[in-house]
Amino acid sequence: MGGLAAIGAVGLPPLLAACGGGDSTASSPTAGAASPTAAAPTVAAPTVAKPTAGTTAAATSAISGGPISVKAHEAGDAMVFDVDKLAVSAGKVTFNFSNTGKMEHELFVYPVQDIAAMLMLARKGQDAPEDKFIKGIAGSAEDIPAGKSATFDATLAAGFYELACFKKSKNPDGSTFVHFDKGQSVTIAAVGPGGPSASILTPSSTIAVDMMAGTGDLKDSWLFVPDHLMAKSGDVTFNITNKMQMNHDVVVYPLGDISALIKDRLAGGENYGMIKGQQLAEDLEPGKSISKTAKLTPGWWAAACFVVSKLPDGTPYVHRDKGQRFTFLVS
Repeated sequence: MGGLAAIGAVGLPPLLAACGGGDSTASSPTAGAASPTAAAPTVAAPTVAKPTAGTTAAATSAISGGPISVKAHEAGDAMVFDVDKLAVSAGKVTFNFSNTGKMEHELFVYPVQDIAAMLMLARKGQDAPEDKFIKGIAGSAEDIPAGKSATFDATLAAGFYELACFKKSKNPDGSTFVHFDKGQSVTIAAVGPGGPSASILTPSSTIAVDMMAGTGDLKDSWLFVPDHLMAKSGDVTFNITNKMQMNHDVVVYPLGDISALIKDRLAGGENYGMIKGQQLAEDLEPGKSISKTAKLTPGWWAAACFVVSKLPDGTPYVHRDKGQRFTFLVS
């Protein structure tokens, strides 16, 4: 996410990751811009992926340039990435991608950014080529069949990146879902001058999150910039500062299938219980800060803003899609 505080690359056992407030009106999201209350519907609890054995006791090691192993598969209703590193040194990094699931999956690596316009099309089942909407794609492995693998190199500048799958599949009712909304999204960091700090993978009981705009080519993205990608289980205090020009929310939730919540929010609902979410900040005003403690269990979690804004034509989008999101591991 934008120009962030730098990161220490850590060697981890395989990590398993699955992919509020009122409405406001804002300017249209730029297609491809990058960066570093209604009655609650009855919806089954989401399937939440848990870390594989040993991941909650991850030990840090010297920063390295990779490689990074990523395995894609399904886990109940969720779509999952197994990732063996959450931080590497900036520079050339090799990604070894394997599809160990039963469906076709893919992997895109890019700076965390605004992908709202792309997701609005994809959720409708329409064509939304990633290279037309995402800036700074560092590497990809596309349309990988079940049981197949691919390797590619990516050059990462210091900052935060997202690993994501944007394959589209069908629900039983014929509607389209995007794997990204089912949990296949993981935040990683590239360590280097001007990037995240070496402490980013130190399990902590506090996480600072700055809400801020991207810079340069990523200036139209709205970002969450965390100082840790790992937290200790139990009470975790989030110190949140809004450095933006409008109000935003922060919700933390177990990483997994949030496709039903997205649909609910865009229709005017606000049922965070659908994703077992905990709202930490609501309508946090520009220039304001808040500290809020959440009780977190071991596993993969995400933080996002689900405030809904509208394009000039009245089309709604959630701020999470504009870049205000990151994932983290609780040990």
